[in-house]
Amino acid sequence: MSIRPILPFLFLALLCASCEEVLEFDIDPGDRQLVVNALPCTDSTLFVNVTYSRFFIDNQPFPPADGATVSVDINGVPTSPTSHDGANWWFPYTAVAGDLLTVHVGLPGHDPVSGTTRVPALPNMQAPIAEIDTLQPINSGDILFTLSDPADQQNYYYIYVEEYDSGSRWNQWESRWDTIDTVIHSYFNCLDLQVTDPAVNSSLGLMGYFNGLLFTDSLINGQAHEMKISLMMFKDTAENPIQRHYTLVVQSLSHEAFRYIKDVQQSQSVTQFFAEPAQVYSNLDGGLGIFAAIAIRRYPLQFVFKQQEDPIPQNKNKNISKAKP
Repeated sequence: MSIRPILPFLFLALLCASCEEVLEFDIDPGDRQLVVNALPCTDSTLFVNVTYSRFFIDNQPFPPADGATVSVDINGVPTSPTSHDGANWWFPYTAVAGDLLTVHVGLPGHDPVSGTTRVPALPNMQAPIAEIDTLQPINSGDILFTLSDPADQQNYYYIYVEEYDSGSRWNQWESRWDTIDTVIHSYFNCLDLQVTDPAVNSSLGLMGYFNGLLFTDSLINGQAHEMKISLMMFKDTAENPIQRHYTLVVQSLSHEAFRYIKDVQQSQSVTQFFAEPAQVYSNLDGGLGIFAAIAIRRYPLQFVFKQQEDPIPQNKNKNISKAKP
């Protein structure tokens, strides 16, 4: 067998190997910007994450900004952190509607960083009704609720459903049962044009389904607006069924939080491969990042079977004989 036919391939392999060159980027930490991230929420204590920025092709974790000082003004009163762990500073504070918050971060050799946000009011809504429609080809989990929007002000909302799975799932590739314990944002359908209209909605849907609705109140301003979202729900018939629990999460967002979540969603989109990179919103002076408040209501859902309406009224007194004249 002649080796002449394979010589060109060997030459090509050696040529490719010889063209590879490792480029190292030595960036002085003093040249990096400070990155500050915090989302004060009404259902959790506040922590502020402070790191250095990172070169865009570097896939290592963001390095913590050692030596930084962090404080938060609550309605003008400075508050110090109670603990510090790596890049996180923890504060003895849970966001309260109406509070004005300002974060301050300092580090020698860097410009001071600051950002301000106001905590929005909690969403005003009735507790949802959750029903399962077994008449559909695929069980439809309908969630119905009324969102009362305050008038004469711009409001921003983000609505999603948390699906908690626990139990066992059959792994057909490994032929075994896998234990699962996960929380995801469920996909749901929403036909409400007043919140899905592109003029007010910034969520990225796929064939009419969303895993979150991000919208303004432009088309429902001052209304008690009835909404319905529908989950695709499947019956678990395996020997070790999955235990699913659902929670409806309704958020009122500050303007800063709305801008930030909108840009993050667009930057993560894979539907427009040739779009320009999204510029994620930042409201900090002297650095990068986000400091934006969110007010949250959570409603654990208990689905009940939807009752069919009886089209023909039944006579409840069939056994009562007519009175004699």
